[in-house]
Amino acid sequence: MENRIQILPDHIANKIAAGEVVERPASVVKELVENSLDAGADEVTITVRSGGKDLVQVIDNGKGMTQDDAVLCFERHATSKIRQWEDLLKVQSFGFRGEALASIASVSDIELKTRTSDQEVGTLVQLHAGKLNNVTQEASLPGTTITVKNLFYNVPARRNFLKTNTTEFRHIAGVIKRFAIAYPAVEFTLIHDDEKIFQLRKTDLYGRLEKVIGREIMSYTLPLMADQFGVKIHGYVSKPSFSYKTKGEQFLFVNGRPIVNRTANFSVASAYGHTIPKGDKPFFVLFLEWNSEEFDVNVHPTKAEVKFKDEQLLYRVVFHAVRDTMNTDVMIPSLTQSHPMHSSSNDIRTSDGTAMMLELNTQRQPLQWTTPAHSDTAPQPTPDETVAQFFSAEETAPSSKSYIQDQLVKRIPVNLNSMVWQLHNRYIVSQIKSGLAIIDQHVAHERILYERALDAFEHNPIFSQQLLFPQTIEFSPEDFSIIEKHIALMERLGFIVKVFGKRTLVVEAVPADVRLGNEQKILTEIIREYKEHEHDAMDPRDNLAKSFACKSAIKSGDPLNVDEMNGLIDQLFACKFPYVCPHGRPIIIQLTLDELDKRFMRT
Repeated sequence: MENRIQILPDHIANKIAAGEVVERPASVVKELVENSLDAGADEVTITVRSGGKDLVQVIDNGKGMTQDDAVLCFERHATSKIRQWEDLLKVQSFGFRGEALASIASVSDIELKTRTSDQEVGTLVQLHAGKLNNVTQEASLPGTTITVKNLFYNVPARRNFLKTNTTEFRHIAGVIKRFAIAYPAVEFTLIHDDEKIFQLRKTDLYGRLEKVIGREIMSYTLPLMADQFGVKIHGYVSKPSFSYKTKGEQFLFVNGRPIVNRTANFSVASAYGHTIPKGDKPFFVLFLEWNSEEFDVNVHPTKAEVKFKDEQLLYRVVFHAVRDTMNTDVMIPSLTQSHPMHSSSNDIRTSDGTAMMLELNTQRQPLQWTTPAHSDTAPQPTPDETVAQFFSAEETAPSSKSYIQDQLVKRIPVNLNSMVWQLHNRYIVSQIKSGLAIIDQHVAHERILYERALDAFEHNPIFSQQLLFPQTIEFSPEDFSIIEKHIALMERLGFIVKVFGKRTLVVEAVPADVRLGNEQKILTEIIREYKEHEHDAMDPRDNLAKSFACKSAIKSGDPLNVDEMNGLIDQLFACKFPYVCPHGRPIIIQLTLDELDKRFMRT
């Protein structure tokens, strides 16, 4: 019978495994550099030829291997990292499955030279298509040198799918870039076709980023450091005035391992909100220190994607760290004109026939977000930053326009004793030292309620006001299930509700900040807003807080008296982040005296 089940020979099984682990030359570089870092190397030299197709060589000064280990490391599932199943759940090293070297060896010619510091002589191991050809002693320096030649020579179909040498080398450079950022205390040297591309000396994180990303670009970043929810996070994030059209300049590391995680990326984007143009991506380098038992690196053959047990915790940690960091340098958009005003003469005749000349502005230019301190052209690396130029050439250029430019101040000094006005029942206008502050009353109240909601979930519940006559509200089965699921959180927001039947609630009290009379409408709109974002990676508590704030806040069109306006301003500036609403819209703009003087032609 021709189709009987049979065990595949090792050489075929290894080639199949190689297809999972070794996608292209950059995959070989990644696996070999990871081995060097696991071996404690602080100097790593990578040499490639023809984009890595003909040669990939990695030399390190790590602890090296004995002869027995040097031979055994090419066997499938040979590893020094784990001994039992529990070790796999808390692995700290890059490699642990014992697959990489066996897979690489099966589709190439490979040579390994290695020596430990306490050995007089080293070991040379040579393999051809995964078969051991030679094992001998050879003089060598402490550390390990692995040379991979003729990648995929015995799998022509795979080799034919490789791209041009330039493209393959770009992928290799991207791999090294991530390791260089993650390990600034390690010296990395890259050589391609006998030309030294760069040598990155040992330094600290910021120094390494200046070399790899660019000094001027780094000047547009903010340092980030947080320790919350039992997780430590540090790194750098870009100011809202600087962004990219693609996410190529986003780096995430967990316990030193470069990873990809959509929840973390979404969390960063949510923290920026609409402070950057739609579709643009912020720059960030974030390092998370996470309990290794709380995430799984074994869900993907290349270990690039990591699965967290608590993705909602990941979202909260990243979101609050980024948002709090931006709060250290607060952005206040300023109204200015992008072009000088143009005037034209209008001939007006008086009753006696004489002409009176009036200088009228007939070509008014639209007001735009600008800042006098910076050019609206995104910074580029200086000419002498050759390493940064090399890496930046591989990435998409930064966006040339900023959205809300970062005119940085700590607080707008609003004088609560000065007059305030309400404009069209929508905006609050107040005098400030530099001119006028204009506040959107709805998003201002939304920010206040949002921060109170978050505080209520963690610390102090919002005060409730009892209804004189409790309201009975019937919901759809779907909406009722959402409220029932989050009824404890709703109570911390100030809604005191009781279940009355299968789809009915009795509302006995509402938050003290909510105007009475709209209980059913507010609850219905909160649930509708919540459902719109329910399947996002957003933390349900954050989603509920945003929905509550948006639907409970003062509306555009609501008249306010002077005390209410002053109270709103006072509460707004008690917020941690009073300048952008939870959805990213600006809350305050300022019209400066200088701008007013220009418009009245006083300067």
